[in-house]
Amino acid sequence: MKRFFTIKKGRQPNRVHACRAWNFVIRPLLCIICLTLCHAAIAQKSGSLWLAGYDEFPGMPGYGHAQIRISDDTVLVEPAALAFNFESTVAVMTGPDGNLLFYTNGCEVADRHHQVMPNGAGLNPGDIGDMVCPGKGYIVPQGAMILPDPGNPARYYLLHTGASYDPVRKLRLGPLYFTGVDMSLQNGLGDVTAKNNILQAGDLGTFTAVRHGNGRDWWVILPEFGNRVWHTFLLGPDGFSPMPPQTMLLSEVECEKHIGTTASLQGDRLANWGDCKVTVLDFDRCAGVFANALELPAPTHWIPGGGVAFSPSGRYLYATSQNVLFRADLQPDLPGPIRLDTVRFSYDPLRESPFDVPGNTFHALVNGPDGRIYGNIPSRAKHLHALRNPDSDTIAVAKLDFRARGVPLPVSNVRTLPHLPNYRLTSLAGSICDTLGIVGAPELSALPDAFRIRPNPVQDFLLVDYPDYSGGTLRATLHNVQGMLVGSAEQPGGQLRLVTQGLPAGVYALRLWLDERYLGSKRVLVVRGKE
Repeated sequence: MKRFFTIKKGRQPNRVHACRAWNFVIRPLLCIICLTLCHAAIAQKSGSLWLAGYDEFPGMPGYGHAQIRISDDTVLVEPAALAFNFESTVAVMTGPDGNLLFYTNGCEVADRHHQVMPNGAGLNPGDIGDMVCPGKGYIVPQGAMILPDPGNPARYYLLHTGASYDPVRKLRLGPLYFTGVDMSLQNGLGDVTAKNNILQAGDLGTFTAVRHGNGRDWWVILPEFGNRVWHTFLLGPDGFSPMPPQTMLLSEVECEKHIGTTASLQGDRLANWGDCKVTVLDFDRCAGVFANALELPAPTHWIPGGGVAFSPSGRYLYATSQNVLFRADLQPDLPGPIRLDTVRFSYDPLRESPFDVPGNTFHALVNGPDGRIYGNIPSRAKHLHALRNPDSDTIAVAKLDFRARGVPLPVSNVRTLPHLPNYRLTSLAGSICDTLGIVGAPELSALPDAFRIRPNPVQDFLLVDYPDYSGGTLRATLHNVQGMLVGSAEQPGGQLRLVTQGLPAGVYALRLWLDERYLGSKRVLVVRGKE
């Protein structure tokens, strides 16, 4: 049987035991702490440097490239000599100091000296890539994102969406690829180590990412076209682990286009734009599961071509058509149904509305690191829009501080806006998965007193008794500290039996539902007998 070694007070430790303790306990713990601190440092500046520009006529005024650096109270825009053009797709990674590490336009990957990395060309193979690469830049809106490797602070995963031509939808998305970048190579300039690996094939929507509740790993999330089937992958130190696909119960209304999947800054909600509705889902950062699908029908004047973003608090959801900026108040205790209300539009024939921003159109939206929401337009433009107070009171919609053309650019930008996860999101307080073993697991949301969970600690079988049962199906799920589902059971009655035999010893989260109503959760300790 394996044993743990401790150092007792008043005694000199045995050197062999001390070495074992260092190799098997202390060293891994220090590695976890080091990786956590490294990623926390990177998160402070990540997402603050954006790149844009299309040098359509080299040497002509107004054409070229630019960098946009965003801090808490400043947006600094400067011309920049970049490696290539951008048309819709862009992703940028910076170091802990906020300085550039590498970037991509969906066709190539360039280093901080604006040279294409070794093996950095040839992203997103296929007919669309053959048509636009390398000269123009890839054309999937918000089609790339960079995530740090949870197991190595020098390595990164570049996620990028491929596409093919469709005669009806024009652009059919898929597959979702990942490409590895190792910044320890080429004397610190980086190298592309693995390219165009397919993470998910099929007819897809756009993807997003949410930091896992443990504060280190990442959930990569994307729907199939139509938003009914959702795929989730856990990115940990050993790479990607797929979760079982989840099918959502949605209405029969089918949209012709889907784009713009985003997550709230808290990571507890997702939204996907469609040209007939916006779909909103609750998301569990520990288990990687969805719940409570909410569909917000598009107003009658909805025009295809838009995006979505949550306000920093998560209370409001903003969505765009080509000529209207909408907002929905997601606060559950307001009277009446949740709906999309017009907050700005680009044409008012009487020019009397406080909502009017004549001559402007709307496209993708993104949360900036300064608490503001930024937007672009669906064509060439020398500006970005800026919504400076997205959490403003719903009663004062007309007082929203919306700055049409609020960020002037020195060059033409062609539908390009970054697709950013919330790098600053940390571990989930009060959850089974917030620790990675550094400190003890916290308590979970309490179950009603009527429940009896026995035995706890448990070896082979866990019994759940609910004497207050009055009908419905009692359902239990068991999750490990990474939030992954490791067991489940359901029974139309007041008692169920959950098999724990074969599970490794450790702390687990037991979650209980009665039909679709979530009841609460409890920590369960699984123990094993002598080997």
